[in-house]
Amino acid sequence: MPRQHQIGAPYGAAQGPLTSTSTKLTSFLGFLHRMIKEVIRYRSFRAAEKELQALDDRMLHDIGIDRSEITSALLNACNERRSVWRI
Repeated sequence: MPRQHQIGAPYGAAQGPLTSTSTKLTSFLGFLHRMIKEVIRYRSFRAAEKELQALDDRMLHDIGIDRSEITSALLNACNERRSVWRI
């Protein structure tokens, strides 16, 4: 009588979800890495904003921004930098 071969897991049918512990760990580490990057980005943005707010109006005028434009200038600079690196 010929041997019959089952298609699937080597020791019978697979049960439960197909995600392994290492896949879950990799997913969690990826999430953690993205969160750390966002915290670093946020803190550097706030530090740059604080430094620009500490400058007097003459110095801000020399670099071409008004005090009311500090946040929007930083946001535009961050978005331009992101778009350059994504190309």
